[in-house]
Amino acid sequence: MEEMGKKGVTKLISRAVLTLAEGLFSHAVDLALWTVIYLGEVGLPQSTSGQVWRAQVAADELLHQVNYDVIKEALKTARRNGWIKNRRRNALPEITEKGKRRLASVIPQYDEKRLWDGRMHLVTYDIPESRKIDRELLREYLRRIGCAMLQESVWITPYNPIDLVRSFVEKKELSGTVIVSDLGKDGAVGEEDHRALLIRIYKLEAINERYEEWLSDVGDARAVDHHLLIRYLSILTDDPQLPFALLPPWWKGDKAYAFVSLQLLSVSKSLRPQVK
Repeated sequence: MEEMGKKGVTKLISRAVLTLAEGLFSHAVDLALWTVIYLGEVGLPQSTSGQVWRAQVAADELLHQVNYDVIKEALKTARRNGWIKNRRRNALPEITEKGKRRLASVIPQYDEKRLWDGRMHLVTYDIPESRKIDRELLREYLRRIGCAMLQESVWITPYNPIDLVRSFVEKKELSGTVIVSDLGKDGAVGEEDHRALLIRIYKLEAINERYEEWLSDVGDARAVDHHLLIRYLSILTDDPQLPFALLPPWWKGDKAYAFVSLQLLSVSKSLRPQVK
């Protein structure tokens, strides 16, 4: 095999960025923004040379595999777009308010309250083939707001989606093609009860297996390292965070969260906009 050129190596490393981030980040620049927040939280000492910054990246198991040069190039992109800025007398960049908003849209948040009125809701639609693009956009939007497909053109969620769906319909001018139905507190869909139905359509068993594997890897550790934190967040991204009353007794999501709650709280505070 011929020796791979520099561009080929860079492409392989770029793919590794996405792989090692466990599917949490879709762009290397988002991993770079996360790196700024994460390394800022571990409390790096001041440095004008950048040696401490590079050493910390190299020392981190996950980031070391990603390669510092890839992070550096992604940081250049972030700087050009105004997502980070340089600090005086500190090699570690500072994330801007614009950068915080971008990263906050990527990092999932664990909902400790999950307020639920006990009702189930159906979203049905009949969008013509001539509006196929809008139909696909609606499906993606329904997934993003936590709905799950029950049947073709029929989606279900325990959280009331009426306001969000109405906003989407108005924006896309789809009036008359989408219906949100309230099934009530005692409403049923077929012969399955709510819990069994949601376990099936939200694929909770598969997600729970990932939580169990993660907990097994954590073991008796008192702290979760960077790679495990990334892995946890990738699972949380796929977790529909259903109301606690609807979760099965074997669910391990709450136990996994207990290991990372303090770290996520720290990151959440770092992403909050500054009050002027």
